[in-house]
Amino acid sequence: MKRLPVIITFAIMLAGLLVQAKPGKVARHDEDAAKADYIFLEALREKSQGHPDAAFELLRRANELNPSDRETGMELSYFLLSLAQNDTANAVKALELMRDYWEANPEDYYSGVRYGLLNDNLGLREEGLKVWNRLHEVHSDKIELTYRLADMLAQGGDAAERDRAIAIYDSIELAEGPNIPLSGKKIQIYLIENDTLAALSEADHLREASPTNVDFQVFSGDVYSMLGKQDEALAFFDRAVELDPSSGYARYSKAQYFKETGDSAGFDREVFVALKQNSLDVDTKLMLLRSYISEMINDSVQQPRIKELFDTLLVVHPLEHDIHDLYSRFLVTVRDYKGAAEQTEQTLGLDPADPQGWEMLTSLYLQTEEYDKARDAIMRSLRYYPENARQHLMLGSIYNQEGHHVEAIEQYKESLSLTPEGDAETISRIYGSWGDALYAMEQADSAFVYYRKAVLYDPTNYLAMNNSAYFMACEGGDLDEALRLIEKVIAVEPDQATSLDTYAWVLFKRKDYEKAREVMDRVLEIEGDEPSSDVLDHAGDIYFMDGEPRKALEFWKRALKLDPENEKIGRKVREKCIVK
Repeated sequence: MKRLPVIITFAIMLAGLLVQAKPGKVARHDEDAAKADYIFLEALREKSQGHPDAAFELLRRANELNPSDRETGMELSYFLLSLAQNDTANAVKALELMRDYWEANPEDYYSGVRYGLLNDNLGLREEGLKVWNRLHEVHSDKIELTYRLADMLAQGGDAAERDRAIAIYDSIELAEGPNIPLSGKKIQIYLIENDTLAALSEADHLREASPTNVDFQVFSGDVYSMLGKQDEALAFFDRAVELDPSSGYARYSKAQYFKETGDSAGFDREVFVALKQNSLDVDTKLMLLRSYISEMINDSVQQPRIKELFDTLLVVHPLEHDIHDLYSRFLVTVRDYKGAAEQTEQTLGLDPADPQGWEMLTSLYLQTEEYDKARDAIMRSLRYYPENARQHLMLGSIYNQEGHHVEAIEQYKESLSLTPEGDAETISRIYGSWGDALYAMEQADSAFVYYRKAVLYDPTNYLAMNNSAYFMACEGGDLDEALRLIEKVIAVEPDQATSLDTYAWVLFKRKDYEKAREVMDRVLEIEGDEPSSDVLDHAGDIYFMDGEPRKALEFWKRALKLDPENEKIGRKVREKCIVK
């Protein structure tokens, strides 16, 4: 490449340096060539100062003045490549400039590699092979070029080229010794040619080169298993485990063998043995465990077995963060929220720098209705992340649940101030919760304003829509609007009991008793043996107005048993009718 001359103030010395600025080049007397040299140097100066746009324009001008200057062309090609993504003309021009430079300078390693890779990326295989062949000849000491040439010959060529690739891989093996990547490359070629005998022979060759190498035994097992030789494959896996019982690679491969051959008992047994190995690294154990969980999680009978696996693993590794974390996520999947909270506590105890972990812990305690623990989790998390808007939002929800509505609204304000304007989903949740607090404070008109804000920010906030529709029905508000909102929710959540209960109540308030009863029957079916007192109370009112007072009384009695302090339900039971 050209080198910048030292700038000297005397004109005659400057002119002399310009002639020497390009080693190996004949001095030019042509005026355009001289201008091009000067502009090229200015381009390099602009590039070194971090002005790529100016450098690009100068290089383009230098190339126009002296298109035969290959060094300028090579420098320009780098800029053109950055523009080639949206302009194929630039890619073609860059390729042309690179080719001109490389053909004149085949010994230039870095430019040659860049030109070869460009041909590969553009699918120009013939030119690419030409480049890699030449580079391999000139730089025979660079093993990465030997690999590249062999890989190119192996891909997409004819049988002769694949044979040459095998020969090159063999030559590398003579220099480096047998290894799995080389054997793998050769086996891929044999499989392309449907020569399974050669593929098996290559696996044998590798294994025989070092009979006590565990990895070679496992590799042979993988190859034999892939080619349907299951008995031989298992023998190699057994040999690998015998050579090194603590080998994670061997244990994992053997377990996967049982899984792939449908031997669930063998898979189960091997996983348990592996997890009990003190010397087996934790990452491999986690890989085995994830594989086991994915295989067994849909079988409820196996879930206790999975828990047993985790418990076994935690005896050996009680302080491993990732094991507790994976256990927690598994327990969430099987809806053991209390157990998941315990594991998440362990996870955060080992690494409290996890904002999502704190949110998960809070949610788990809310799910189990342990509000004191949820509040405590939030307070602890805010020591580490005081600006976590979602935790302030959840703290507000706890206060609201406990009847501390003013404190709840303070938390919603804090959450809103910390939430980025672009986070529409969180803002919507804040406004929806704010609306709930206002309604509980008997400020229904203000509550509906906040529900509308919630839906405006997130048209999929179905909880805000549901609550708004329900409270409109309770307040005798716009029942047409209430029906529109709840029907929108039901279209997305057709089997959600809470939404259906709201739908039934809106229909009841609209005096569509027959349809309300039909929907309420669906709610009762979904809730099964444990409907809430609110659902039973609504069912009683709906059945009463639909002409079945005896059935209505049964519902009210069941509701009163669940909520014995509810005076209104008590009056319904005593008076055997709907009361105001």
